[in-house]
Amino acid sequence: MPEGTQTTVISAVVVLIRDAAGYVLLTSSSATANGPWSHIGGGVSQGEDPVSAARRIAHDECGLEIEVGRLLTYLAGPAYQVLYECGADTTYEASVFSASILGFSSDAPMRTKWFDLGELAVANLDEFASASIADLGLG
Repeated sequence: MPEGTQTTVISAVVVLIRDAAGYVLLTSSSATANGPWSHIGGGVSQGEDPVSAARRIAHDECGLEIEVGRLLTYLAGPAYQVLYECGADTTYEASVFSASILGFSSDAPMRTKWFDLGELAVANLDEFASASIADLGLG
């Protein structure tokens, strides 16, 4: 990192939805069938609490109405630092919540797919999902 570069810290949430068989729901904005896949998640807006952010993001990204469960863990550290091509140095610090689906709409902008634990090991995941799946003990 160039001297004088400032790191921006982004407060984020990850929504971890698992079904009764242990499958994990991931999302992708890619038009291709193979991803890259990521957790449902994103930044917490100024003045927004993490639980409200989790509900908003699940709805906005995937058209899901969710019940937010317990806080599972907090992800932070070098694996969640991104140096963008424009030179912006960003670190994401994410609260990971369990959640269950209450309902959904079909007009969601992002695709979703259920993955079993074996599929997670070989799926085309983005860097954040790869790190967090390892940290969560899912892959």
